[in-house]
Amino acid sequence: MEVDSVFSSDEMQLVTFVLGQENFGVDIMNVQEIIRIPAITVIPQAPAYVEGVTNLRGDILPVIDTRSRFGMEKMDRSVSSRVIVIDVRGKKVGLSVDAVSEVLRVESDRIEKAPAMVSGLDASNITGVVKVNDGKNLVMILDAPTLCNIDTSEKNERGARHGSKETAARQEDRKMEEVQLVSFLLDNEEFALEIENVREIIRYPEVVKVPNMPAYVKGVISLRENLMPIIDLRLKLDTGSDAITDSTRVMVVDVNNTRIGLVVDRVYEVTRIPKDTIFPPPQALNVDASEKLQGIARVDGGKRIIMLIDPNSIITQEELEDIGTMDTAIDTDFPEEESTFIDSLDEEQMVVFKLNNEQFGVRITQVQEINRLTKITKVPRAPRFVEGVINLRGVVIPLIDLRKRFEIAAKDYNEFTRIIVSDINNKKIGIVVDEVLEVLRIPAIYLEKAPDILLENEAASFMDGIAKLRDRMIMMLNLENILLDREWQKLAALGGNEPVPAKKETAVKEPPVKEKPKLKKQK
Repeated sequence: MEVDSVFSSDEMQLVTFVLGQENFGVDIMNVQEIIRIPAITVIPQAPAYVEGVTNLRGDILPVIDTRSRFGMEKMDRSVSSRVIVIDVRGKKVGLSVDAVSEVLRVESDRIEKAPAMVSGLDASNITGVVKVNDGKNLVMILDAPTLCNIDTSEKNERGARHGSKETAARQEDRKMEEVQLVSFLLDNEEFALEIENVREIIRYPEVVKVPNMPAYVKGVISLRENLMPIIDLRLKLDTGSDAITDSTRVMVVDVNNTRIGLVVDRVYEVTRIPKDTIFPPPQALNVDASEKLQGIARVDGGKRIIMLIDPNSIITQEELEDIGTMDTAIDTDFPEEESTFIDSLDEEQMVVFKLNNEQFGVRITQVQEINRLTKITKVPRAPRFVEGVINLRGVVIPLIDLRKRFEIAAKDYNEFTRIIVSDINNKKIGIVVDEVLEVLRIPAIYLEKAPDILLENEAASFMDGIAKLRDRMIMMLNLENILLDREWQKLAALGGNEPVPAKKETAVKEPPVKEKPKLKKQK
């Protein structure tokens, strides 16, 4: 009898398991471990048989519903349910099974080639069968790499990395004439920092107060075991009160080689603006105010003014040295601000948002701005995932509902709903998400390529990797691949990005621009 080469040794050991009434086995050399059913994060539009991913001691593990893989009826979990972790040359996939039976040692001459159909199942992933219990039972031997779609081709991996670098280079070229800002509110005035100066944005934490400090120094926190002073930018610039609300945020920045947290009333949006819309501070401002401002941006035809702050001028070196004495002035246990990443020379900055209680991330290079929900105009015969179009400063932008795109149950829009505006292939689109959570810098060591099993479907090519953090996983999206080619063509037919024709009006005066308050010099 001719036996497939995988069974060329004198004997093999099988880890056997049960699916319904059928018995299966996998080569023990491909089995890393067997675990109970873990918490699983669902990946939208992954192949139907992929349940999602889980965090296995820091490794991202895709989990296959083995019943679904063989076209069997889905069954509720039981106390016997397990996940068999398959490891083929370092690539891991979990197989969820009804129960694990035993480790079975069989001689190679007992293994028979599998017929085209075994017990009504497609035998394409079955490399052989063996009879046990005196021929009463049949164990179907699975080809683990084929079943799990594990691609070990080094050539493909190198090509993927090279393609990713070329894409990033093209994006950088397009953005050279723009400045990306994180804008925020101090009282009712809008300020901004260039995004490369913002390391992260956190909720207002519990702060340990320090005596004999200026009023603008709120105290210190422990951020990943390092002391960080908290500076209330509202008091430092004398632009409002120091009230703390649900919208209060702390922007973590580096000032003169020192990391500090700046308290602001609200983070407003992430936006890109042309460099030619930024002008030097007016000479009418006092010297102190001019020194703190990098420039003033006029957007929306001058109706909106954003004051750009130079982070290195927020606080002087002498003030930093005084604050530095807090390290020895206090001796207490600090509440650790919940965060999920450490310093690294190689980082990715991403906007993190929520969709159907799962967290997703988009690289900041693909985000032009983040806006609140605005008036949506419905478009007849638009693709099912297109919610309509919006008018963004005179430009018509198609709006994609990401829930509809991923075929997730609909949810009413609310005050947390946001539009992420992206410029893909010189075409602006808006992505509707449930809520924008934060802007994070994540070290590259925490970023992994999405497992091959998740990328089998063409529609799943939007996956750009997975960020595995201490207590959560963030699925990274590549907005360039959020639609298929034919879907981009349908979107182009909507006539998006065409300027909105201005209405003819007579004797309309430009509304006066509200005078900005002068920044008072600190005493």
